Amino acid sequence: MGGLLILFLIGLYVWGAYKLVRRTPTIWGKALVVIAAILIPTADAVYGHYKLKEMCTAEGGLQIYRVVENVEGFDAPSFRPDDEWILKYGYRVVEGVELGGKRSRLSLGYDGKTTREMGITPVAEYVYEMEKGDSHDIFDRSGTHIRVRSTGEILSREVSINYAGGWFERFINGIYAARGAAGTCGPTVSIHELITRTLKPIHQG
Repeated sequence: MGGLLILFLIGLYVWGAYKLVRRTPTIWGKALVVIAAILIPTADAVYGHYKLKEMCTAEGGLQIYRVVENVEGFDAPSFRPDDEWILKYGYRVVEGVELGGKRSRLSLGYDGKTTREMGITPVAEYVYEMEKGDSHDIFDRSGTHIRVRSTGEILSREVSINYAGGWFERFINGIYAARGAAGTCGPTVSIHELITRTLKPIHQG
């Protein structure tokens, strides 16, 4: 149904432009009508892609403001602590959240094995957090960052920007109650890259 409506509206627009060209007496006038008919649904999209490129260069991707050495661990309230962070990457403590919503802590014991504690109060100095964007924003920013708990300082940030498109693209997507994806910043930075490049565990110090 939505597809038929879109085809009808496009056909109506083309028909209206054609009728206007037919009624315009001069060649120059006809040319201006054709140019206007092309630019009305596309001009802001062209500018939008140019602005997206500028925004991606200025703030997209991975930005590391300060690297911290000799870090014991971190808190990541958006995922469950995994042994990999300790056994592979060398952190001693990782705090996070279980599937049921309880906060937990994974730590390295003297025997080289990991221990999981449940229902803890997170105390790690460094926090990995998600940044949710606004889907109503034409340029929707989202990403992640690492924050110092005690001071609020942002040590690093990964930003993705999604461009919803020009007004015509947004109108078409609105019929389907969906957000457009006319352009995005990339490549996406992984959790592991953001954390390990910002927080250097003790054994690397």
